[in-house]
Amino acid sequence: MGRHIFKILLLLFLVFGFSLNGMAEPPEDIEKPPSKEQMEKVRRRIATLKMWRLTQAIDLDEKTSAQLFPLLNKYDKKRVEIKNAMRDDMKQLREALKEKREGNLKNILDRLEQNRKALQGINDEEKVELKKILTIEQQARFIIFQQKFHKEIRKIIAEAKQRRAERFREDRPERALPPERPSIPER
Repeated sequence: MGRHIFKILLLLFLVFGFSLNGMAEPPEDIEKPPSKEQMEKVRRRIATLKMWRLTQAIDLDEKTSAQLFPLLNKYDKKRVEIKNAMRDDMKQLREALKEKREGNLKNILDRLEQNRKALQGINDEEKVELKKILTIEQQARFIIFQQKFHKEIRKIIAEAKQRRAERFREDRPERALPPERPSIPER
């Protein structure tokens, strides 16, 4: 039955494709941060890849898969919402600090702390729910899988960014370097 799930996930993966290069924007957009839609698209693709790899890593049967993946998806969506709010707050924090709006700093810092606590609460809730679904051995394999998977995803993203930057440099005409500044005499 696990092979059947694996085949379905592989088919889904191939249909939707997984190519971080394919998600790259035209070179002129390289300096722009990705839009929320682009980030959601990447999140969905990573979730598909995670399901595929997780099924193999912890040898899931159909019943366990049917319980596990909706649970993981539910908590992943909650984490995404909180992380998006935290990213927006970090942007506001930088701007408030740069513009010396000290009155806003405390509110932003409070929101960041609340979201950090909420994130921890979600992780704790998820662990409790996972214990109800997975055997002890599967829980151990899940923890190891998560660590390896996150490391692999970070590596894939870093490589995609590097390829994108290299492609951008190839398409872009060389710019002249700015003139050297006169050296400052030592005191």
